[in-house]
Amino acid sequence: MHLNSPRIGISKLLLYRKLLMEESGDISIGIVGLSEWDIPEGQIGRGLRLQTTRGPIDTIVHHDPAEPCNRGIIWVGGARGGLDGPAEGLYKSLGSMLSPGITSMRLDYRKPGELSECVMDTLAGVSFLTGTGHTDILLVGHSFGGAVVIKAAPFSEHVKGVVALSSQTFGATDVS
Repeated sequence: MHLNSPRIGISKLLLYRKLLMEESGDISIGIVGLSEWDIPEGQIGRGLRLQTTRGPIDTIVHHDPAEPCNRGIIWVGGARGGLDGPAEGLYKSLGSMLSPGITSMRLDYRKPGELSECVMDTLAGVSFLTGTGHTDILLVGHSFGGAVVIKAAPFSEHVKGVVALSSQTFGATDVS
């Protein structure tokens, strides 16, 4: 299925009610729409904004619609968010290099530094990729993002692996 597929559409795709044991209140997120956005100068890929029940999430996607695939990677940054990752744009370089065989989504948090919100943003990205036919998803996070991906991974059977680059330990200690 293509990233342009109407099946991903406007319906709610994800609802996670037991996200973090230490959090209380409304811990759900749903995708209610998609839109394109103009990526900053110097970036490569397609700007895709996930409209969610908790606010918009900006992403940059590396994908060739002419060559659909079932493998995807979601890249998340540290506590300040951003789209490029460590080492002066590692995520941008790798995302471009892996396409078209692997879809890459570079995700910028809505509320950088807030663990539960960043986990939900990551899960929205997983839901999007799953809804577009990706069955094997890898989560990659740097520093704070390492804890984010470790926390997010157990909530989807489609997440097949996690890479935590120089991860912080806060939020990542319940790994088994």
